[in-house]
Amino acid sequence: MSAIELLYRNIRDTSTKNVLVLNAQAHPLLNDICKEAASCLLQQSFKPSCNALSSSGLRWVTTISTDQHFDLILIHPAKNRQQTLSWMAYAMQRLVDDGKIVMACANNHGAKGYETALKNLAGTTTSSSKSKCRIFSAIKSAAFSSELAVQWLGNGKPQGVASHGLISRPGLFSWDRADPGSQLLLSQLPELSGSGMDLCSGYGLLSERILHSSERVNAIHLVEAEQLALDCAAENCEAWSAKVSLHWLDAAAEPLPGNMDWVVCNPPFHTGQERDIELGRKIIINGCRALKPGGEIYLVANRKLPYESVLQSNLKKIQTLIEAEGFKIIRGVR
Repeated sequence: MSAIELLYRNIRDTSTKNVLVLNAQAHPLLNDICKEAASCLLQQSFKPSCNALSSSGLRWVTTISTDQHFDLILIHPAKNRQQTLSWMAYAMQRLVDDGKIVMACANNHGAKGYETALKNLAGTTTSSSKSKCRIFSAIKSAAFSSELAVQWLGNGKPQGVASHGLISRPGLFSWDRADPGSQLLLSQLPELSGSGMDLCSGYGLLSERILHSSERVNAIHLVEAEQLALDCAAENCEAWSAKVSLHWLDAAAEPLPGNMDWVVCNPPFHTGQERDIELGRKIIINGCRALKPGGEIYLVANRKLPYESVLQSNLKKIQTLIEAEGFKIIRGVR
């Protein structure tokens, strides 16, 4: 049994409750919860997860803009601890008195640490274990530490990062530093021109650097699955807003902007906590198809990832420009 199934399966008697689900994940049990609850608000900002919720007939929001308070709040932890702690703090603030927060997490993804954090925040918790997962809950009472909640909320907000001077936030890929792969990719790029795409753009590190150094770029399309990353990218590229288009897309499954002169890409190879090489392959195929004839793709990947065969099947020519620091930079021409 997965953590998300454990979370949803152990919710009872929601018929008179206002329910909030943070980092909501599609599951038939979630449909049951939403049908039974007096009201049910689902928060999700990752496009593939949003698409899955929509396909199951559920409505969602990327951010919560209501002052509503809730009787019950469910949380599925993120990969990033600071992001999850900020959700926990937000949840405790939004609970009515005697309202309940419930979380579930796989043991090897930090369940015990999150339970301890919730206890520090709420004062006391109850918990149980099943299928290598842990489910734990707390009631909002006078023991709630509002000071700790304010601290955790502040830590999870968008913030300037000294190492690269851009706006980022916990939970985004390499949020607090320029990742070595992207730095190596930037070192191998020529001066670009025309219209291009930053595929899996994150908070806009590659785009901001390209726009700063390549004046002949007249349009750049940032494609990203995480809306919170696109929000940061919009700020980071604000000086070139006339050239920038933002696209909130699942790059592995949804159509991309086309007729590109060039594409730069640092593709993910994980789905949640799990390694997923096929995800990168699908994104690369879509990236290649977005090029005009003669267009170029510049790709960074871990040296051991087998992307060359995908590129060879979709392009006229590929070459490895450099291998260093555990990464490789590949250039391809359609």
